[in-house]
Amino acid sequence: MNKENEENEFMEQLVGEYENVTEEDFAIYEEDAVISTEQLPKLAREFVKTALQVSHQNETPAAVSFFVLLGQICKDFVHVGSGMNTEDTRVHFTWIQTSGTGKSTLWNFVGPVAEKVHDKINNGPRHPNMVWKDHNLPTLFNTFSLTDYTDSVLIGKFSKDMGEEGEEWTRIPGQLEGSGLAHWDEFEYSGVFKPTSHNEKSIVYLNTLMNTLAGESWVITKALSSFDNQVMHCFSQRSVIAMTYPPENLTEVIANKGVLQRMLLFVKEVPEHEQHRMRLEQLSKAGTFEVVNQPIEEFASKFYAIYTLLRNHFDANGRNPQKTVTYADSFNDALIFEYENLAAYINNTSPHVRAVAQNFTTRLMKILMKMSVLCSIAEAPQIKDESKRFIVTGKNVRQSAHIVRQCYSTLVAWLEQGLKVKRSAIAEKSLFSVFVKVYAELPKDESGFVPKNDLLNGVMKSGKKSQASVYNYFRKIQNKFEMDKQGRSVFIRLIGDEE
Repeated sequence: MNKENEENEFMEQLVGEYENVTEEDFAIYEEDAVISTEQLPKLAREFVKTALQVSHQNETPAAVSFFVLLGQICKDFVHVGSGMNTEDTRVHFTWIQTSGTGKSTLWNFVGPVAEKVHDKINNGPRHPNMVWKDHNLPTLFNTFSLTDYTDSVLIGKFSKDMGEEGEEWTRIPGQLEGSGLAHWDEFEYSGVFKPTSHNEKSIVYLNTLMNTLAGESWVITKALSSFDNQVMHCFSQRSVIAMTYPPENLTEVIANKGVLQRMLLFVKEVPEHEQHRMRLEQLSKAGTFEVVNQPIEEFASKFYAIYTLLRNHFDANGRNPQKTVTYADSFNDALIFEYENLAAYINNTSPHVRAVAQNFTTRLMKILMKMSVLCSIAEAPQIKDESKRFIVTGKNVRQSAHIVRQCYSTLVAWLEQGLKVKRSAIAEKSLFSVFVKVYAELPKDESGFVPKNDLLNGVMKSGKKSQASVYNYFRKIQNKFEMDKQGRSVFIRLIGDEE
């Protein structure tokens, strides 16, 4: 039995046992998205509130973007431990949502804030350099945002020049190198969803740069054959923020591509009535010029204030990223509680959905740990007692858990919907085989025609389907039959079955 038949058989077995998560369940999680904006640290709440002025009803993506920005500027000062594993504070985010519903407009706010923060760090006291083997890596913060995915653009190249001692190789770093953000406004062309010879390598690079900075596996290494096999090292310490509309093969990619499982994923198909309302709102403003005065400089200054406070604390504690933050007793209990919440949420889903969703669970818990640490860091400026700063508590876990849970629920909802569509396709395919079977068993005239009503009634009985289901399906496949009307009677013959 080939792979496709095995999968179809498994899907057919789910018919009758599949229990969909109720709309009420998802309504609770939608409500969580609003609640979270009230429970997040003060700066995060202000950030989300401002973002919603231009990117309406996108609370969760705005909140995640806050953590992406904060995690990036904290990465060299804090490591998050989990037994034998150590993570940096970077949060990588993929936002998949219907076109024209606020993705680009949110970036028009997030991008300028990031740029201002990066400028302040680059122009301030020198950021600590990272040392990798014999490489001393000066840190420069900026934003990578390209659509050209060739090796030379992404990871760099060498140029051969004639020097005093003969031929010399000069290293030219690629655009991925450095700190800051790696932004994809059209992530559908990255190679994740439609691999091509030009962009398939970018997925390997993307996976590599998302490895923890508390090790050596994050460095992209490639021997460039066109440069006499010179070895190019690309030192990318960026945080990924990627946006796209839902591609046709999204469910398959979610299930099979590990790159998305390493990010915080928010996926949403905006309902048609909501899109209609948004278009009406846009049309009502046609012919006018609306100016929204976003406090870009204000937010950049507040992010930089957190950066400065954390850096000073890092210096005062021996410049050891493992000792920058501490953890309250309530931290672990809250993490376990939230993990059990995620596990319980998918208990009533189908085995197929549960299997895919569980592939994300371990990564999501790591992200939850990072975001909890970032909540503690974001609250530090409001804590007067310095001895109580940078302590990660159960409250910080609960703050970030609202966001993680909302992202998880959208993932499960998408998988559920994808399964329903596939089951429907399988059911329709199976119903056509019933048509063929019943047609073959019916007595035919000398030309191979059978009464249409006899065929439809036979399918209803054999397939145990309602009249409406059989008639509706027949309309989809009637082009597979030749029809002959004699008076008020209709006879049909399966095309290709004629003698």
